[in-house]
Formats: sequence, C-alpha cells, structure tokens
Amino acid sequence: MSHRSPLAVWLGVAALALAVPVAAQSHAAGSLIVEGKTIPITQVYAFAQKGFFDTKKQDVVIVLCDSAVPPAAVHDQFARADLVKAGKLHCIEQTVDADKQVINYKVQHNRFKMPEGGGSTEHRFDATTFDGKTIAGRSWTRSPQKSFDDVPYSYDVTFSAPIEPKK
Repeated sequence: MSHRSPLAVWLGVAALALAVPVAAQSHAAGSLIVEGKTIPITQVYAFAQKGFFDTKKQDVVIVLCDSAVPPAAVHDQFARADLVKAGKLHCIEQTVDADKQVINYKVQHNRFKMPEGGGSTEHRFDATTFDGKTIAGRSWTRSPQKSFDDVPYSYDVTFSAPIEPKK
C-alpha cells in the first residue's frame, strides 16, 4: 500500500491546476469613457467569422462589455440593443482581420442615439496573442472620439479570450 505525504498530494493538485491553459480563461480590464464618465470593462468574448475582405481567411470579432452578455446577444449587436438602451450594458466591438487590423468597430452606449461604428484608423488593436485559438492584447482609441451626435468617448482595454470557432 502506498502512502503519500500531504505535500506530495498538494504538489500533484497544483501541477494539475497549472496544466489548465491560462489562455482558455477570459479576462478584460480597462474602461470606456463617455462624456467624462468611466465605465469599467470587465467582460470579453471573441468569435471567428468568415473574412470580410478575404473569404479564405477568418476575421475575429472581439466584444468587450461592462456586464455579462446573454449568449444569444454575443454574436448580435442588435440583440444587445435593448440592454444598452436601458443603460444595463455598454460594449465595444472590434472586428480584426488576419493581418491584425481593425476593419470595423462599434461602440454601444445609451448616451448615443445610435451605435457608433464604422471603420477608422483611430480604433486600434495591438496583439500579444493571435493564434487562431486565443486572442489577447489591447483595444484602444488613439485619441478622444466623437459619436455621430457629438458625444465624446474613448476606450482602452487589455484582454485575453479564447476564440469561438466560426459556425
């Protein structure tokens, strides 16, 4: 009969815990600032979709929010709209192509009459990991922006998330 010391058991458990990939865990930290009011961003979701400019490649959509997003609304900005209008959810969405360039962005906040979005070199993504399975880095605005209805905003968020494969 084998008898293991408590230290050996503890070390075995610790080794198993460390074997779980850290990249598989989602983490977001940063803020969205609208009209000088800071909204902490704590949630991140990422999913792959067919490339917009090159259909042989995949784009990755990053959704950064201040609260948990219902599963059906992660992939659909319009499904998030009622929560945004009610002031219960504030989100930043970036679509990043295979070259790590932001090709589209959306900012959802109840202060905007309509979601802010489009294409702009002012909305940036700096990758630390971008391997098809995990996306990590920093999403940010180069300078303060103005919405379509002249509401000032900016954001700066660091994050890591597993990429949900395209459906």
